[in-house]
Amino acid sequence: MAVETETAQELVACVFSLQRSLRAATHHMADPSGPGFALQGVMRIIGEAGELRATELAAKLGIGPAALSRHIADLEATGFVMRRPHPDDGRASLISLSEAGEASMRAEAIRRASLMQGMLGDWSEGEAQAAITAVGRLAEALHTSILSTKPGTHRYDPAGV
Repeated sequence: MAVETETAQELVACVFSLQRSLRAATHHMADPSGPGFALQGVMRIIGEAGELRATELAAKLGIGPAALSRHIADLEATGFVMRRPHPDDGRASLISLSEAGEASMRAEAIRRASLMQGMLGDWSEGEAQAAITAVGRLAEALHTSILSTKPGTHRYDPAGV
């Protein structure tokens, strides 16, 4: 095993600390005049995909159809997303960001970057780049591990340690 047990334990503690800090930063960064954090997450996934079915969007977000339906209805009401009939499946529709939704996401990305710059005021560019690399590599390793195992198989096995 490449990573020592103590190191893995410390990394788990750091990840949990990072999660708590991210939640606090998210609330601190929230723009009360824009869509809420959950709706921004929905918009971000749609923006990355370009256009997708509601079922695909729900799967990417890890939420059920009822919750997604409420989010999409809210985003349609604000003019941030559009729906159109799926050309190959009359029962389905395709969801995409509207021009207003794209503009909102661009403005929000700039606003959040500015806030992050302020929060990292005593960091160097090199430190920020190293964090990007490390966090990205960690996220990819966790994602790859999760995808390569069956649900419920990541359990502590004292015999395997």
